[in-house]
Amino acid sequence: MDTLNFDGSCDPNPGGIMGFGWVINWSSGKAPTEGSKEKEPSPSNTNNVAEYTALKEGITNYLKLGGKGPLQVYGDSKLVISQMSGKWKVKNQNLAKIKEDTAAIIKKNELKVKFTWVPREQNTTADRLALPRSRQTKSSSSPSQASSVKPSDRKFVADVNSTSVSSNLRLKINELNTEPSPGFKSFANLKVGGFDSFSRKKLDTLQKEAGPKASSIVEKEFKGNSSQQASALRWMLRGLSTDLAVRKVKVDIELSKKKKR
Repeated sequence: MDTLNFDGSCDPNPGGIMGFGWVINWSSGKAPTEGSKEKEPSPSNTNNVAEYTALKEGITNYLKLGGKGPLQVYGDSKLVISQMSGKWKVKNQNLAKIKEDTAAIIKKNELKVKFTWVPREQNTTADRLALPRSRQTKSSSSPSQASSVKPSDRKFVADVNSTSVSSNLRLKINELNTEPSPGFKSFANLKVGGFDSFSRKKLDTLQKEAGPKASSIVEKEFKGNSSQQASALRWMLRGLSTDLAVRKVKVDIELSKKKKR
C-alpha cells in the first residue's frame, strides 16, 4: 500500500507564514517523493489550517504523480486525522472548507484512503519539510530562536478521548492541545459548564490520580495554594496537556483579579 505522511506549520501562529510538507512512499519500490510549499502571512493562517492544507496538497500531488491507491495517510495532527476519519465534528469554517475540498478530491478520484495518527517522532521528514524557509534558516543558525512549540512535544497525564468529559469540552480541549500558542481568549472560554467527575475531587485524590510528576509541576507553579494546584490537576486529568493546564489556571487567576478591580 502506498503511504503519505503530511505536516503543516504556521509561524507565528496565528497569522504567520504557513509551511506544508508531505512524503509519499510507493509500494512499487520506487524512491520516495517529497514535497513542500509555503503561503505568505495572512490573518486567516493558523497551524490547523496549515495541517489541513498540507494533507490536501499531499493527496493532490499523489494523484498527479499517478497514484491510484489504496493510500495510507499518516499525520501527527489528531485534529485533522480525527476529523477526516469522521470521529470529530468540524466547527471551524475555514477548516470545514479545506476538509470538504479534500474529501471531494478523494471521492472524485475514487481513492481509497485510511487515516492514522502518529506521534511526531514518526513524522520527522514531513515535519522538516513543513517548516517555512525562514524558520529553517533560523533553526539552523540558532536553535534557541525557534518560536513555536510543536503540539506533539506536549506531555499529558490523560488522553482526552478516554476521559469522562462532555463531547463539547473534549472538542475544545483537543483544539487547544493541537495549537502551538493558544491565546488568552481560548483559555478564558474553556469551561466545564457545570460540574463533572473531577470537580469535587480533593487535592490528595487528584495528586494520586495525576501522579508525582504532574503534582510536582503544580506545586512549583502554584506554591502554597492548594486550590490552584487542584484546578491545574483537574484540567490535566480531563486531558489538557500539562503546560496548557498550568496556563489555563494562570488565565483564570488573572480573570479573577480583573473582576475584583
